[in-house]
Amino acid sequence: MKTKTQDLAEVFTQIQSAATAMEDISKGILSAIKAANATTLGKFDAMVEAAYKANGWSQKAGRRAPGDTTKSAPRAVTFYVSSVRAAYRLKVKVMACDLMQTVRDETAKARKAKRAAEKAKARPEEAAPDLAGVTIKNPDELTGDFWHDVLFFATKLPAEQQQWFKAQVQRAYNKCVKEAPPELLKAA
Repeated sequence: MKTKTQDLAEVFTQIQSAATAMEDISKGILSAIKAANATTLGKFDAMVEAAYKANGWSQKAGRRAPGDTTKSAPRAVTFYVSSVRAAYRLKVKVMACDLMQTVRDETAKARKAKRAAEKAKARPEEAAPDLAGVTIKNPDELTGDFWHDVLFFATKLPAEQQQWFKAQVQRAYNKCVKEAPPELLKAA
């Protein structure tokens, strides 16, 4: 660092250079995983345990026991270890990744897919027979779009209110059909 008045753009450039260097160094994690054929989380954890021990780092979170001279692993190291562990837990093919950024990207995709599957499983959507083929963009909230919100209410209200709501919509529809110009009705 030069001075207190150092240009922010220059600082960003230095950060970017350091990040690129870290990404290059972190490729070594993936190389070690591949060399050890660590295809499971258990195998990776055994590698991490041995590496931590070799560096004099503790794997235990929190305070050390009295007399324990091991240090915590550096946060940068635990960040990479956590990233790889998450990838294994989410069934990402870690062995196929060449960059840690790829591991992080694939993990993010896997998390998103898992959340979507859990959401779908928790609340299966059944379209009413008269709405078959119609989808709602955001099924859990009103969007302000008139037709979306009409469909939202038609499917989310309690049964007795749904009947009333649908009757009101049907009444408005019937009135429009009766008052519609003949050429409009021919197009339908």
